Amino acid sequence: MANYLAAILIVAAVALFVAAPLSGGFPRRRRSTTLQLELERLEHERGLAVQGLRELEFDHEMGKLDEVDYHDLKRSLADRALSAMSAIERARGDARAATMRLAARPARTSPASVALAAATPPPTLRAPSARRQPGAVGAGLPLVNFCPQCGARVGTGHNFCPECGANLSPVAVRSASRAE
Repeated sequence: MANYLAAILIVAAVALFVAAPLSGGFPRRRRSTTLQLELERLEHERGLAVQGLRELEFDHEMGKLDEVDYHDLKRSLADRALSAMSAIERARGDARAATMRLAARPARTSPASVALAAATPPPTLRAPSARRQPGAVGAGLPLVNFCPQCGARVGTGHNFCPECGANLSPVAVRSASRAE
């Protein structure tokens, strides 16, 4: 009797697991903000535009497109990708600004924290970043946020794109942008 009950429960669990995608899936955690939803949408739009650029380049290389169509489509897809990238940067900047506003809000102070704050010296200002000073150590680091070849997001200080392997040195980036 217990074996039949266990078998029925297992069959029911498997049936629910198999049917879950048909009913909208398993309950997901609620996304915390609309900003995350907007960032996901913009990342998806950027990905579609970059993929379109890759396919367009392939079709052109295979001889499926003439020069006029290729340049028109490339311009529109590049504009679409760049607008999505700039919107992503703006949205992330807004998120950083909101975080900074929260961090800058005055906290409730206790007498002990006021005494501690009075005893600590004020913070010193840092020198400007070395990458902005010509001739300074690290001044040759790439200043790009996105790969000019494939459009993938690139962290500060990377010399090569993690997606396509393109060289991100300032000289290579300038020559790649001139070639387009």
